[in-house]
Amino acid sequence: METAIKPPIISLVNLGCAKNLVDSERILGRLAEAGFLIAQDPAMAELCLVNTCGFVAEAREETRSVLSELARLRTRGGLKTLVALGCLVERVAEAPEFDRFLEAADVRLGFHDYSRIAEVCRNIVAAARHSSPPTRRSPRSRPPSPHRGEGQRLRSYSEFLTAPRLRIGSPHTAYLKISEGCSNACRFCAIPRMRGRQVSRPIEALVAEARELAEGGAQEINLIAQDTTSYGRDLYGQYRLADLLRALLETKGPRWFRLMYAYPKHLSAAVLDVLSGEERFCPYIDLPLQHVSDLVLRAMGRGITRAQTVELLDLVARKLPGGAIRTAFIVGFPGETEAQYRELLDFVKEGRFAHAGVFLYSHEPLTPAARLADSLPLAEKMARREALMLAQRAVSRRRLQGRIGEKIEVLVDGPLERGASPVAGARAIARSRLEAPEVDGVVYLQGRGAAKLAPGTFEQVEILRAMDYDLVAKAD
Repeated sequence: METAIKPPIISLVNLGCAKNLVDSERILGRLAEAGFLIAQDPAMAELCLVNTCGFVAEAREETRSVLSELARLRTRGGLKTLVALGCLVERVAEAPEFDRFLEAADVRLGFHDYSRIAEVCRNIVAAARHSSPPTRRSPRSRPPSPHRGEGQRLRSYSEFLTAPRLRIGSPHTAYLKISEGCSNACRFCAIPRMRGRQVSRPIEALVAEARELAEGGAQEINLIAQDTTSYGRDLYGQYRLADLLRALLETKGPRWFRLMYAYPKHLSAAVLDVLSGEERFCPYIDLPLQHVSDLVLRAMGRGITRAQTVELLDLVARKLPGGAIRTAFIVGFPGETEAQYRELLDFVKEGRFAHAGVFLYSHEPLTPAARLADSLPLAEKMARREALMLAQRAVSRRRLQGRIGEKIEVLVDGPLERGASPVAGARAIARSRLEAPEVDGVVYLQGRGAAKLAPGTFEQVEILRAMDYDLVAKAD
């Protein structure tokens, strides 16, 4: 009697940004179509995939920590093979000094493997079933340099971008990746080396995917890319983000659309006019500025000055009154003086931003900035970040206090168990149009009916009080 072959069991751990999350969903979709069983717990899987982040030093350290923790399952669980995917794999291929961050992985797969991920994983599982578990130094696939065979790599990855998605996370909130890669020349950033040049997806394909997401229950669609405001430049020969936004309004179902990762140099009045002209677009924009000092901006290669930045922020404020701007800054860039840092700190204190993140400058091999002396001590970088975040916290608290008494619409993300919330009496968690998922504050909901609110529903609530980053509201 012939013994049935047991279907492969895999698990996936996603690290990093929402762009990685979309890749992970496509990988899971391909594997599910190919007959793989998917386990939420890596300890229950034969093979665990880790979609890595290689953006900055802190992300690389997180990747190493997660891989090391998962590697211990090989000795006390059923896990046989640990596979690293994605950005850090691409980075290590041309920056071997980062190899230590992936030491715990048995196999490394780059973006060029994604289009054949089911075949690759099936071969890995078959090899592990017929031999002893691989050691940490087993043979690994290494991706090509981004500057060799890039055309073939991009064609392969572009084909992967049409793969079906097995959604993970909240079904009512989805991300729509409108392009891949980046063609900007920021001197500190290795993303173009990891992800390649920008490849925009056709408007028709994006509208079709938005429709699929809506049919799957998405009430909120967040547009993402390495640079959303350059959308279409490579594909159509001109910027087409405004056209894409208008086309997405054909999608029935989602009540909210939100624009993330907007490169400031390319944000136009035309795009802001579209955002302001339709209530389905949240009055929210994610606009990573990185710095405000002219000398630092020039050294970073941002292509924008402080005066142009202020003009743009004033334009956003006029076009999206009462809206929210999220931004990100880098402290400790090579050559950043105390005076330049103080200029940035004072700029944050002006209160223009609803949300802000701060990164420590990270030395990235093979980038132009890597040739500059990174002489600022880590302790000083951390002190600058802490002071900047304290300033933004005060701004956030002041802005949120101004919203007390407002009646707003929120999207319910889910219930809270008694005792599981930092807010007494809160029974559900939600967000308004001014908070993006996972990266911003939330709205805690109190009231007799709050615990019964279903995730993905919209409710009218009244803001009762404000905290540093979060709001407390009453749901009837």
